[in-house]
Amino acid sequence: MEVRAVVIQFFKRFKAAFNDEMPFIFRRFTFHWLLWMMPLMVFTLISSIYSSGVLYDLPVGYIDQDKSVLSREIIRNLDAGAHAQLIDYGDSLNDAEKSLAQAKIYALLYIPASFEADVLSGKQPTPILYYNALYYSAGLYSVMDYSGLIAELNSQYRGTLVTKMGLSMPKLANVTFNYDGLFNASGNSMYFQQFSATVHLLQLFVVTMTIHILGKLPRRTRPNYPFVLGKLAPYTLWYTMLLIFEIALLVFFSQAHVSGNPFAMLVVAFFYVIAAQSLGILLFSYTRSTIDAYSYIGLLVGLALTYSGVVVPELSMPEIARAISSIEPLTYALNTLFDLFIRHTNFFSVIKTCLILMIYPIIITLLVRKRLVRRLNKEEVI
Repeated sequence: MEVRAVVIQFFKRFKAAFNDEMPFIFRRFTFHWLLWMMPLMVFTLISSIYSSGVLYDLPVGYIDQDKSVLSREIIRNLDAGAHAQLIDYGDSLNDAEKSLAQAKIYALLYIPASFEADVLSGKQPTPILYYNALYYSAGLYSVMDYSGLIAELNSQYRGTLVTKMGLSMPKLANVTFNYDGLFNASGNSMYFQQFSATVHLLQLFVVTMTIHILGKLPRRTRPNYPFVLGKLAPYTLWYTMLLIFEIALLVFFSQAHVSGNPFAMLVVAFFYVIAAQSLGILLFSYTRSTIDAYSYIGLLVGLALTYSGVVVPELSMPEIARAISSIEPLTYALNTLFDLFIRHTNFFSVIKTCLILMIYPIIITLLVRKRLVRRLNKEEVI
């Protein structure tokens, strides 16, 4: 009976704080700014950066020492592709290498002398196309059309050589590709960057709003933990719906195909927001002032971005970095949400992620339950 009375008292305080906060959620300009104006402005900015979806017309230098029909065909076809825009460096290899090092061009195509003659005689010469790996994404996209172009030329000239030798070409198997939907998000790194940035930046606004609410709690109310949770609950629901709304906009304008269950996204987003709010409570509880808590947000967001697998793939991290990645809630939420796009994630995988995200508020509640009340009383004195 005593436990039942405690639970009933907890929910009474929670409900009272929730009902008290709801009428005031949009009465201050600061709340408008943190709840929808700034998040949507940042989302629009990110969308404009990645509006093309992929990189087009990247500058690629070339040096053609053969100047034959075949070499000009390679250059013309590569330039006609969507990703590369060819720039002629004549015979000046040094100038081309300097431009590549200074990122004036992202890749360099070198066609050796006697290239066409060697091809027709069956000597298999090699035109070389290499890119600046320091600019990985741009360099990779700039050479994206090259492999298909060379494969097509190999097929064409193999038949020509076999015919001249009086031989017959063997029949090859017919290969058919089946694509599930208009857009496969797993094959578009630009889309993944935009998606991850949207999920990642929501954590910034959730933590900032949590600290702001805690720092502005009514002075006349005696703070307690159920009261604090009730005050934060309206913003949990709001940021959950905001994330789903931004993802829906991303899907609509990118014409992406969602393989998983949209309702599962809502559930994962809800627990992700709760985990982010618990981090805000932790920062507020273990700092001396609200300003100090704000100052640590940048460190938190930086760690989340660096070790969530967005900037550096998780498999490429050292063990200590993987340990940090496993602590960050963004890692679990981002991976599960993106899995819901590219494959039919099962129910147990979603439940597992939600249970992991629930660990954060539970542990942080045990850490700060009494300390938070003392911190709020201290804030009132200040």
